[in-house]
Amino acid sequence: MKNRKIERLRSLLNQNELGGIVLSNSDNVFYTSGYNNVMDGWQLPEPMSAVFVPADSTKPIVLCIPEASLIGIIVSEREGHPIHYDKISTFDLLNFCQTARAHDAYMQLSEDISSRLKEISTDIIGECQNNLVLSLEQVIDTYSSQKPILFDDMRIAYRLSQKIDFNFEDGFELVIEARSVKTPEEIDLFRESGKKADRVMAHTVKQLGVGAKWCNIEKSVAHFMIDEGIDPLPTSPMLFGGSYDLAFRPDLFRTHFDSPFQEGQIAILETQGRYKNIWLDINRTAYIGTPPKEYIEQHEIVKKCFLDVVNKLKPGNNSSEICAQAKEEISCSLDAPEKLLMIVHSIGHVPLESPKIFPSTGLDSALEGFEIKENMILSFDCLYFGSKLGPSHMENVFVISKNNSSSIYQYPLDLIEVQ
Repeated sequence: MKNRKIERLRSLLNQNELGGIVLSNSDNVFYTSGYNNVMDGWQLPEPMSAVFVPADSTKPIVLCIPEASLIGIIVSEREGHPIHYDKISTFDLLNFCQTARAHDAYMQLSEDISSRLKEISTDIIGECQNNLVLSLEQVIDTYSSQKPILFDDMRIAYRLSQKIDFNFEDGFELVIEARSVKTPEEIDLFRESGKKADRVMAHTVKQLGVGAKWCNIEKSVAHFMIDEGIDPLPTSPMLFGGSYDLAFRPDLFRTHFDSPFQEGQIAILETQGRYKNIWLDINRTAYIGTPPKEYIEQHEIVKKCFLDVVNKLKPGNNSSEICAQAKEEISCSLDAPEKLLMIVHSIGHVPLESPKIFPSTGLDSALEGFEIKENMILSFDCLYFGSKLGPSHMENVFVISKNNSSSIYQYPLDLIEVQ
């Protein structure tokens, strides 16, 4: 089966005259191979798997996994998520694999599992190694070239360089560049996630009202997300979205808050979670009670800024410049124009996948922006933090097509009013 992600990676590798790339970040491993397991949820400081993608298409893509995880390939296949690889290099994970290899006279595998395991075993190269680095050592020894090998984790490259002689470079920027342009399959999945996000937002709005507590809303939203097949962010399925000590500040987004909402308060609703390993990023504004005319007008100005930028979300435009144009032309009508934050960013397995040079989360990245390309999935934040009337926020995710863009979310941008 054609793997467009691998094709894109190999194209970038060859354009830059590189020999290949070793990916051990769990999102990058999943991106290239579709492989993940429960251990990725442990968020350990060192990788549990890796993929070697050689630039030369005649050489195999090698998946490095714990030997005991071979059965996971079959489980994934049965659930409709085949793993993409050509060869496998195995290693021991603590003493789990040793135990798995131990003889058990009473264990009987079904004929189909036994048969598939035998097939998979023919793809294994070399012996089971003591750890992941040694597993990668035999892969690099066998399939590398004289050209530099990229790594998304330079700790792996450093350890390998102490054992074998080869050229290596940092692969962070190349893999993010690859991930920033989506395949047709990824775009379809994002559209599917959009319907889920709309449902989550509708559920969230139903929980709002005078007397409702933010902490209870969070729990309700988390339960709803799980029922919808969404993994909520462990610490909270939503960013804290109310005022705190009469102020609304972005650095208080993670504040524990359990006071009941009162009439006249504003709630910013931004969900936090992943659906089938891709990020949800929808944001709306709700007013508890009947909003004053001045606040409604403010929200409409922010919405006008939002729509102006959306009209310019097209290939060839710069993500920062289109925001600056809208801010200059429209935001002057706001009480505190400089409190309007607008940013376009690429989104995927994580909220920020913009194709920028590392470090990509500083001020320069926001001011310089990046070129918008066809088949990017971009999230646009339009967040007003003015304190006179209160904040007004909105955010959607867009598919960039040849001549325009389309939102994957359909929930209205209008101010939400709840009693």
